[in-house]
Amino acid sequence: MGAASFFGMLAGVYHWFPKMFGRMMDDKLGYVHFWLTFVGVYLVFFPMHYIGIAGFPRRYYSWTNFSFSDMYTDLNLFVSVAAIVTFFAQFIFVFNFFYSMYKGRKASANPWQSNTLEWTTPIEPGHGNWPGEIPTVYRWPYDYSKPGAEADFIPQTVPLSATPESNLPHEAKLVQLEKEIMEEDEAMLVGNESKES
Repeated sequence: MGAASFFGMLAGVYHWFPKMFGRMMDDKLGYVHFWLTFVGVYLVFFPMHYIGIAGFPRRYYSWTNFSFSDMYTDLNLFVSVAAIVTFFAQFIFVFNFFYSMYKGRKASANPWQSNTLEWTTPIEPGHGNWPGEIPTVYRWPYDYSKPGAEADFIPQTVPLSATPESNLPHEAKLVQLEKEIMEEDEAMLVGNESKES
């Protein structure tokens, strides 16, 4: 269970790194790190499960003092070596992290082609994250691979009226609602401008 949360933490760092530092982590080092960690974790825990099923006790301070545990010595040695290799594989991640902060390839504003709003902010956001007005959200964050769409993703800030070729039948009603809201917003802006002048 701890390994699963550790993988989630590493995935989060790889995913958010471009937004945090404006650069990408090295792909090749990332693959090497992932596979050494993934295989290493399984080489540690699968033999441990086997040893446990075979009846090896968990909380003995020194299991080498008992003759019944002699048959597990080789497997325990293997687990220890796998754990050490997995530990040292984490230094690849540490190197990749700090090296990429300064020498990594520059990231685009949306390197993962994500639909969600946070990827519309500039790489170095100022106060409030967006320069000027906060973007309007028109659609849900998972408009990926829509039939008829030009690209594989449609950001949340793209109005439904701008993508009629990929809109689903129920979205036609939303286009009308969207137009009404946009007209109301324009009327409010004009009203506010006239009050200010």
